[in-house]
Amino acid sequence: PNTYWHTMWSVTVANYPHWVDFDCGSVKTLKGFTYLPRQDSRNGNIKQYRVQVSQDGSTWSQPVSEGQFENNQREKRVVFDKPQRARFLRFTALSSQDGQDFATGAEFSVLEE
Repeated sequence: PNTYWHTMWSVTVANYPHWVDFDCGSVKTLKGFTYLPRQDSRNGNIKQYRVQVSQDGSTWSQPVSEGQFENNQREKRVVFDKPQRARFLRFTALSSQDGQDFATGAEFSVLEE
């Protein structure tokens, strides 16, 4: 992919954490997610992450997944220990592989049962 998501970086760089909320349109059984790091550069590739879910987009669960990605540009696939009934998934980047204060990603997807 030649496009990517990037947090603010040019004028003011916001500090971690950075997050993206995904709306699945209705309550579904979610089993995990995938993250493809930016492919044209390693700037801002995510190292540590946290995932929460929500029924309404306002009240968020305790983390359903937390971890650290390997430092490479391959797609990362995370499967939850137990499926989650939710409409929204919040993916929070807690740090980057290169120590910069911004986060990037080429593709994200929510895995449903």
